[in-house]
Amino acid sequence: MPRIDLTRCLSLSQNSLHGFLSSSKEELRPQLPLRPCRVRQPERQRLKKRVVFADMKGLALITVHNFYSDVINPKEELPPLSRMLQLIPPCRPTEVSSYALGFSQPLDDYGRFCRCLKAQKVCLEQCAVQGRFLQGTVQVHNLGYEKIVQMRITFNAWTSYLDIPCVYVAPLFRGEIDVFTFQVTLPSGPQGPAGTIQFCFSFQCAQQIYWDNNQGYNYHLKPSDLLLVHR
Repeated sequence: MPRIDLTRCLSLSQNSLHGFLSSSKEELRPQLPLRPCRVRQPERQRLKKRVVFADMKGLALITVHNFYSDVINPKEELPPLSRMLQLIPPCRPTEVSSYALGFSQPLDDYGRFCRCLKAQKVCLEQCAVQGRFLQGTVQVHNLGYEKIVQMRITFNAWTSYLDIPCVYVAPLFRGEIDVFTFQVTLPSGPQGPAGTIQFCFSFQCAQQIYWDNNQGYNYHLKPSDLLLVHR
């Protein structure tokens, strides 16, 4: 009976087992997906700025504008200053009549003013002459929503007269008294005697009319010694 070498057989078995395991690992190893090859793109060339002149596009390089004006030629001899001043027409001042109040301000006597306002329902508050304008304010009792306040004035001692509407002034706080304002242009030229310009006030509300005529004497202006000169 032949002799079996156990050592060799064990060595062969181990080699066969090792080879089998190696081949199994290779078969079980997962296959990775293929990666695409990157193609390096050439860098884009930077666009260079170019200067294009107008003549390359058929346009004119220079545009000439001609301006015409009445300019004195510097080669011409200028006239002397005294002669130039003679060419300017002289300003002729015109005298404008100025008037002053022929009565004291109603508010100077506040007690009397309140009594008149309570009795008449309308009363001149204050006024002043500013150049050629007569302006001031009037107080009326708030007897109704609709009101008509007018200034009646004459420039010829009541030969004729004008009715000038007064304008309502919105108050900060609503109360029993309303305020109206007026402004009238005074006539120019020679001043008339005292009393030529007279005025009074009327107040219509709730189908009633009330008057303030300075207790029957009317308000009037008197000539002033001050003459305003305007060009």
